[in-house]
This record gives sequence, structure tokens and C-alpha cells, in this order.
Amino acid sequence: DEDSKAIACLIRALERDPFSPETLLALGVSYVNELDHEKAVQTLKSWVAHHPLYAGMERVDGSPREEDDLYGGADVEDEGIEGEVANGGIRTMRAKTMVEMRDVERLLLRALEFDRTADAAADVYEALGVVYNVSRDFDAAVDAFQRAIEVRPDDYELRNKLGATLANSNRSDEALPSYRVALKLKPKYARGWLNMAISHSNLQNYQEAARCYLQTLSLNPEAKHVWSYLRIALTCSEQWDLLPLAASQDLNAFHKHFDFVEY
Repeated sequence: DEDSKAIACLIRALERDPFSPETLLALGVSYVNELDHEKAVQTLKSWVAHHPLYAGMERVDGSPREEDDLYGGADVEDEGIEGEVANGGIRTMRAKTMVEMRDVERLLLRALEFDRTADAAADVYEALGVVYNVSRDFDAAVDAFQRAIEVRPDDYELRNKLGATLANSNRSDEALPSYRVALKLKPKYARGWLNMAISHSNLQNYQEAARCYLQTLSLNPEAKHVWSYLRIALTCSEQWDLLPLAASQDLNAFHKHFDFVEY
């Protein structure tokens, strides 16, 4: 649930296996969550270029695939497709990155035609969902994640990605069912609890938002920034008497006021 640390671990993993499809896709998602669109696009391009299922596929321009090193030196208000950010930020995407993103999109669409098996299609639709999040084409991203879920209905991370994408497109009410399914599949999913809390807050359901923030903190005590989100929810619901508890970060004291499980 901490993408900066995840990125460091995934990069180490790629040092051992530079062409691991699972690692490359996970790294691309983490880069999107960190709003690093340039590296996200480069990583997703590498994912499709090195995926064993597409070894015989030609590049979009018709030339054979090249084993390019896509890592090196070569930015959207984004809540992340894994974890929403309550106070969002805006970055400007470079023109070069936009061109490369369209190239990745064409590669992925070509991959769908190249291998139409269900498992392969689910992977491609997931990657397309990530790409469409980068370009902020949220309707297309929602469609892509829904298609992937049709193949992998028990994938809690896909359910969370769908929920976060809906929330990013100002559809928090539609996002909640996706988060609930994700949490039913994995109750101890801290990122899912945080996303659901933010959607409840967006809908001004501050009491439920506070409960979900507390559940997030129970599962991930290191997420210190969540305490500030909790204080906002308590302030909006005018629960002034609970603000000192949030200020002191006394999680146990909140059991008297909210129903959440402490691990």
C-alpha cells in the first residue's frame, strides 16, 4: 500500500528477472499511483514488448520487435488506480510521453488481436485500464477493467482498480460496490479500506468515512497521512470531541465510538 517502497522492491525484482510480466505490470501501476506517467508508460511498453505471449508480434510501425532498454532518464490530477489521494495534485504530461502512451495503447490493442485467449485478454485489458487512467480516459478505463473482471471475477486488485477509476471520474457512488467486493475477497486489504473511506468522504458520508479510515490505520499503522484524512472527516461531521484522539493518534480510544477491527 506504499507505492514508493513498492517501486524500490519491484525494481530490485527486475534486476533478477528483467522481463517478468507480473513485475512489469505491477511496477507500471505503482508509477501511475505516484503520478510518474513517463516511467509508467515506458514500463507498460516494456511489459507488452517482453511478454512471452506476444513474442511473434510485430511492432505497430511494422518493424520487428526490438529488445529496447526502456529504463533510464528518459505529470494529471490523479487519485491513483490502486489508491486514491484525498488532496490530489496536477502534473503536466510531456508531449513525448503522450505519444509513447498512444503507441502503448496501439500495441495493447494489437496484442488483443494477436492472442484472444481469456487469460491473455484479461492481462491486456488490465494494462489498457492503466494506460487509459494515465490519459484520463476514465470511461475507457472502466470498460477495460470490467472486461478483465469478466475473466477474473475474484481478483480483488482488479475490483479495486475499477473502483478507484470510477471515483477518479466523479462516480464515487458507483465505486463503493467495487470496493465492497474487493474487501469481501480480501478483508485485510488496507488500500481498499482507504479508497472506500475517500469515496464515502466525497459523498459526505463522513461517519462511515471515519470508520473506514480507522480500519485502514488498524491494518497499516505506518500510513500516518491517514490521520489527517480522519481529522477532516471528524471536522466535517462536527465531532469536535474526537479531534484530540486523532491528534494523539490513539487508535484504541476510537473503539468506543466506531466499529472497526484492530489487528
